[in-house]
Amino acid sequence: MSAQKRNQILSISLLVIGSVFLYNSLGNISSLPKAFSQIDVLLKGIAFISLSVAAILASITFQNKVYVLLSSLFGLVIGFSFLYLPTPSLLSGSAFHILFSSAIAFGMTTTSKRIAAVVSSVVVCIGIGFLYQTTSEILNNSALYLIIPGMIVFALVYSKKVICERISIMLIALGLISLCQPFLIVFYQTGFQLLLGGLTGFIVVAHR
Repeated sequence: MSAQKRNQILSISLLVIGSVFLYNSLGNISSLPKAFSQIDVLLKGIAFISLSVAAILASITFQNKVYVLLSSLFGLVIGFSFLYLPTPSLLSGSAFHILFSSAIAFGMTTTSKRIAAVVSSVVVCIGIGFLYQTTSEILNNSALYLIIPGMIVFALVYSKKVICERISIMLIALGLISLCQPFLIVFYQTGFQLLLGGLTGFIVVAHR
């Protein structure tokens, strides 16, 4: 068996394992001991890693990128649907995992780099706008779910690597300043999201 075939099987296996761990419901079984029922938190962490690695391997090893691209687009649609539409907590709790892994696969396989860069930058700007609006708590809480996937796609598709690095560093700096400044509580409350978004973008662009 070739290395490519092994990686394809591994990516599918990780996708299945990640999906099973992501949608486990051990925490809802009241008959289990409390310590054991809380293992679902650990399983969701493993699911996050499994889905992310599966997205990377699928984008690299499968020759037909169209299937991976379509799957990633479907994942983005599903993720945003779980995020903003009324869904059970089990589904809404999986939105970030789906958006994160789908953003990786989409950024690595899309051929419409310019369009993807524009759309992802708009998504990041919308997410930052959601951080500072005060009309809807739902939008405020979902801001990070837009910033992180948007930064991932932007860092993967934008052609000018230096500009990506500078934007990421700027977000990191703004996040640190917001966390350290003693004047406005709203900046302190949103500093971590900016810091994490910039750090994610910097890590991605540094390894692409």
